[in-house]
Amino acid sequence: MSLFGYPANITHFSAIIDTWNRVTGYNSISKKAKVVEEQKLVKNDKGEDVVSIGEIHLEGPQVIKTQDYFLYTNALGKEILYDIKHIEIKKNMGTDDVKKVVIYG
Repeated sequence: MSLFGYPANITHFSAIIDTWNRVTGYNSISKKAKVVEEQKLVKNDKGEDVVSIGEIHLEGPQVIKTQDYFLYTNALGKEILYDIKHIEIKKNMGTDDVKKVVIYG
């Protein structure tokens, strides 16, 4: 476990949504990210406290839906599936430029 995170290649499974707002499949996209494996208490979109087992830091603006999920292979070779618990968008100070997106899973 690293407090500063590991540079990693992750697979983003982007949900394909139909007209009734149901998931009909997933598109897989390989991305570069920083992953911090750390348990943390965060609030979800409903304001409830949930336990996050890790953070995924993606540089720049990202298109991410709450139905998406991420697959990460850690330093021990174990595959970890991250369901999205919370999404945080970090912007450059005083602008609307997106610096990075943090996903809590």
